[in-house]
Amino acid sequence: MYARFALLFSLFIATPAWAGKTAVVDFQRAVMETTEGKAAQERLDSMYSTRKAEIDKLRKQLEKELEDYQSKALILSEDSREATEKDLMAKQQKFETLYGQYQTEMQQTYYTLLSDLDEKMRLLTEKIAKEKAYDVVLDRAAVVYTGGETVDMTDELIKRYNAQSP
Repeated sequence: MYARFALLFSLFIATPAWAGKTAVVDFQRAVMETTEGKAAQERLDSMYSTRKAEIDKLRKQLEKELEDYQSKALILSEDSREATEKDLMAKQQKFETLYGQYQTEMQQTYYTLLSDLDEKMRLLTEKIAKEKAYDVVLDRAAVVYTGGETVDMTDELIKRYNAQSP
């Protein structure tokens, strides 16, 4: 009984040591709001503008063919209807495959462009945390709720990152 009381008492006394200064950072927002992040996003947008136009053209073409089929489906023979449906399904599958390839390629390029920036931002976050004596810095994306003495250091991170970038 005494041992349990001593353990609970020591945990109660030790709790304030765990309750250090905590900060959160919205790294996604920080990356997108830095000068370097905006430039990378613009570069990505220009690289994929032709692909986006191609995807949009294919989507509109597929939608038009589907509308045409739906308007004629009742007057088509069963063989013709089956052939058209098969053709539309093949085109839909081709479109989805191409769209998925472009998405994957774009995500990989995005990661490549921003991985260096992300690493530099995390190092700067660590530096700021040490200067401000934060015990813990959490990524906002992984935090459901913060309360008490939690500080959002995203704006400061963006400002300092932009100030140090050429």
